[in-house]
Amino acid sequence: MATGTVHLYVGPTCSAVEVRRRFPDVVVHPPASHGDFFAADLVSGDVAVVVDGYYHHRLGLRHKEYLYALDRGVTVLGAASIGALRARELSAFGMRGSGAVYELYRAGVFDGDDAVAVAHEDSAPYTSLSVPLVNLYAAAQAACAAGVLRSEDVDEVIAALRAEYYPLRTEARVVRILRRAGRAELADWYEERTAADPHVFDQKRRDCLDAVEAARHLVADGAVGQVTGSGGADWKTVFLRVWSNSFAERTGDPPLGHRLAYQQIFSSGYPRAWERYLDETYRRRRPAPAGEAVGDLAESLSRQIGVARFPQPVTHKEDWLFDFVCPVPDLSDPGEVELLLSTEEPGDVETVARYLRQLREFTGRGSGFAVGDDPEVLSGDAAKVLLCHLWEVPPAKLVRECRRRGIPNVRTAIRILQPFVVGAIKDRKYTRVGPA
Repeated sequence: MATGTVHLYVGPTCSAVEVRRRFPDVVVHPPASHGDFFAADLVSGDVAVVVDGYYHHRLGLRHKEYLYALDRGVTVLGAASIGALRARELSAFGMRGSGAVYELYRAGVFDGDDAVAVAHEDSAPYTSLSVPLVNLYAAAQAACAAGVLRSEDVDEVIAALRAEYYPLRTEARVVRILRRAGRAELADWYEERTAADPHVFDQKRRDCLDAVEAARHLVADGAVGQVTGSGGADWKTVFLRVWSNSFAERTGDPPLGHRLAYQQIFSSGYPRAWERYLDETYRRRRPAPAGEAVGDLAESLSRQIGVARFPQPVTHKEDWLFDFVCPVPDLSDPGEVELLLSTEEPGDVETVARYLRQLREFTGRGSGFAVGDDPEVLSGDAAKVLLCHLWEVPPAKLVRECRRRGIPNVRTAIRILQPFVVGAIKDRKYTRVGPA
């Protein structure tokens, strides 16, 4: 039995009302934007159909976010608009393309987003305010079939229309451009046909609806998640991990990012938890060759760099390991999150929630805080003093202690401390004995 869900990202190309009427089982989203593919409701076995995407007023969906979804077992299908262009660009990595617009890109007729770009309203229903070039190309082909335009003149007509900046290319402007280019018969024919049926040359809309139907068949046939060539570790950069984490750390109540920061700041046992995290994730990501034992991260670094480079004898890995490596965790991975929160005690979640409430009361802000955008309660110098007090280390050891707790630098430690300052002072929480 098919269990996957079809997610459609659409705006001006096709009305969400029409899509829902035709396909009530499809989840319709606004045009795709940065972070959409990190959402928890998009899972392996689903199909993401990308038609429209933001590009002016907010960050668009990055190429590596498409790869991230593919790598998680999401089938990604592009059609009709920016989705068709991305499918052409990422076909080697497993993204699928559908429809006439995709074929135009694949054939090299068009190669940029200007062919599908339109001006549109900023909010739903995202009504188009201009005419995309691919629809005008469909009109030119129809004009050839009707004997109104010669096939050898298509390129000239499209070039004249393409010269108009896309937000200004309204239906009325298209007719005027054609007349100015000496194509009065074509202008009259185009105006008459579009007046009778506004969708007569709307290739983007047709491709969108066809792509949704194709996606539904993929789910029904169980032909989802079958991706080859979706990349490897070379595209999984730190930037991608940071993008993913910026969305994952906002999940939950209290947010995951605040729960993790609380452990890093207040748990005396967190350095040991971070050490276990390093070892476990290293074993998982770097499996040993057949027949060889899997060593921990410290042993691997000793072999790669040479143990002579470290203090002798190496009796405690924290003497050097935490100065050497501080990777960015993957907060979208439940296994990594479990390791990172291994020191969390039953009352800690409520304490984090209470500290965030106290912060809101102190600052007079009535809404919750986004992780990473917390107000500054203490100055940097005062925060350093408090960190030294909490961790019982002298200022000279503060950088080392940050690394032992998975915090890359003191600046980050000061930032993640801020939301807890008010509550910690009220609780006189200068130290906390956690599990070893």
